[in-house]
Amino acid sequence: MTDAHEPQTRPIRARRRSGHPAHRNLHFRVSVLVVDHGDAVNELLTAAATQPLDVHVCSDAAEALLHVGRLCPDVILLGPCAGHLDPIEFLTIVRTDDPLQPIIVGSDLGGNEFTSRASDAGASAVIPRPYRIRELFALISSLAPVPNQVDLRPLAVDLGRLRVDGAVPQMWLDGRQVELPPMEFLLLRFFAERPGALVTRQEVLDAVWGQQATVRSNTLNVHVMRLRKRLSGDDHGPEWIKVVRGIGYQFKVPPVPRHGGVAPDVGQEFAQ
Repeated sequence: MTDAHEPQTRPIRARRRSGHPAHRNLHFRVSVLVVDHGDAVNELLTAAATQPLDVHVCSDAAEALLHVGRLCPDVILLGPCAGHLDPIEFLTIVRTDDPLQPIIVGSDLGGNEFTSRASDAGASAVIPRPYRIRELFALISSLAPVPNQVDLRPLAVDLGRLRVDGAVPQMWLDGRQVELPPMEFLLLRFFAERPGALVTRQEVLDAVWGQQATVRSNTLNVHVMRLRKRLSGDDHGPEWIKVVRGIGYQFKVPPVPRHGGVAPDVGQEFAQ
C-alpha cells in the first residue's frame, strides 16, 4: 500500500523498465532528451550514433516540456538553450513534477550564475559545456534506470593525424587505415589516451597486459619498437614514443613532415 503522503516518483520512465529487473544481465538502451543546440549537440549526436542511446534533441525549453511527457526520458541533458522558457524554469517544472528525474545540466565556461541557479533548482549534476563526451556518457550510464548496466562502446581517440578506434584493432594515420595486432592496439590506445603524459613502464604493463600477468622484460620494448615502425617507419625514432630515462614513456603526435609524406605502409608487416 502506498503512503498517501509519499510523492508519486515512479512515472512511466521507471515503470516501463519493470520487466527488466536489476539483477538480470541485460543490455539496456537509455532514452536521453537533449534540450540544447549548437556544435556541442552535433558532437554528442555523432558520438552517440554507435552507443545504446536513443537521443532526442529539442532546442526550445518550452517545447521540450511536451517531449518530457511524451518520451518519458531516462535522462535529460539541459544546456543554456534559447526560447520563451528559461532553462532553469524548465528544470524547476520538471523537478517539481518528478523529484527523481535525472537531469544533467551543461554550463558554459564562466557561467557561474547559471551553474548556481541550476544547482539550487535541483540538477542531478552540473558539467562543463562543451561536453566531454566520455565523462558525459559515463554519467548517463550511472544515472540510467539500472545504473552502470549500459553496454557503452569505447569511443575512438582522435588526435588529429592519428585516430584510434574504440573497439576494433585499427588506426587511421594521416587518413590511411591500418589494422593492428591486438596487443599493439591496446598499447597504442593506452598511449593515445594520455598524450604528453609521462607514464612508467609498470603503469603500461599493468594497463595493457594486466597486473597479474607475467611478462618477459623485453616484451614491452618489442611492442614499442613495432608501434614506432608503424607510426614513423623508424623503430628507434622518438618522434611518437619517447623514452624518458628513469621514468618510462611519453607519447606525442608530431606535426606532419615538411615534405608532406606519411608513414610507410607497414600495416601488415608485424601481423600476428
